[in-house]
Amino acid sequence: MDLAWGEDFAALADVGKSVFARYSPLEDRSNSVPIADQVAQFAELGWLQLGDPIGADGDSPSLSTIAGIFVEMGRTLAGTPLLDLTMARDAALVIGTETSAGIAERIGNGEAVVIPVFPSAEWGSALTYENGVLRGVALAVGYADCADSFLVYAVTGESIVAVVDSRSSISIEAMPNMGEYPMFAVTFDDVLVPDAAVLARGGDAVRAVEVAEQRGAVLRAAQVYGAALRLLDITVLYAQQRHQFGGSIGRFQAVQYLCTDIAIAAHLTSAHARSAAGALDAGIDPQPHIGLMRKQAAKAALQIVHSAHEVHAGIGYMVESNVHLFTNAAKRWQYDFGAAAENNDSIVSAITRIYEGA
Repeated sequence: MDLAWGEDFAALADVGKSVFARYSPLEDRSNSVPIADQVAQFAELGWLQLGDPIGADGDSPSLSTIAGIFVEMGRTLAGTPLLDLTMARDAALVIGTETSAGIAERIGNGEAVVIPVFPSAEWGSALTYENGVLRGVALAVGYADCADSFLVYAVTGESIVAVVDSRSSISIEAMPNMGEYPMFAVTFDDVLVPDAAVLARGGDAVRAVEVAEQRGAVLRAAQVYGAALRLLDITVLYAQQRHQFGGSIGRFQAVQYLCTDIAIAAHLTSAHARSAAGALDAGIDPQPHIGLMRKQAAKAALQIVHSAHEVHAGIGYMVESNVHLFTNAAKRWQYDFGAAAENNDSIVSAITRIYEGA
């Protein structure tokens, strides 16, 4: 497989760089752009309509191209619901009904903030749908407080994907976390879900969520890659400027090795993200590529901040330093890639499947 980013990757990355500078805590800790304004800008740029998970639109940019936006999102540590909206739209497009297509169009036009609620097994949460009633608690739902509606995946009882108005019998509680990510526990207290709101059932529901999560994992890995590049720049600059024992600390091999570790982690993550994106774009079995990418991205999220802190020493933990912001973000990314990233048996299986398919 050709491990290359998409044709217009660089062009989208350039636009992303200028847009996300407004949202970046690396530039200004007081940055706070309202979510409504962010969504309006994304819609104006056409970012909420990028990508076609079912391959029906030959003119739509590939996942390998769209990743350029998310690399810059990671490089700036910009806090936005762009990935959440993209995943909700992808799932709606995969379902492919007239109703779900309308939801995807509203997301794409910036008319609706639809947040996916795909409960994670790692958090021990699941939603139950029985006899038209939805109940349960979904944990760690990003940007739930700004949702007009939720795209909900229930796996207990009957598997469904349904659209649920945020004004229904739902309670939203903030989940404080060290990454300061807008994360919430969303409780569905016997919410009545009419048949018209159920977009997919059974295998169709499972498939829609699977595709959305696979594509979302690639874009999250692109964020890790972008963050690693920025953290490498910050760490190398510090090694050049920090003087000790008669010269810059960057002259010591131990410091050079730590910077090299960040660079290696960044480029390995990029390679695996490109491989997984290429598999999804080509319509071949992406699962082994996704498995390897998740493993590498989770490892990189931990490694880049560890190496950066080794170089910066105590100053990296100071509020005035930006290094700890990457540490906070990395904890969120490790959660996103989940316990599956630590399963070595699944990695061996993924490698075997790739070579058998070669």
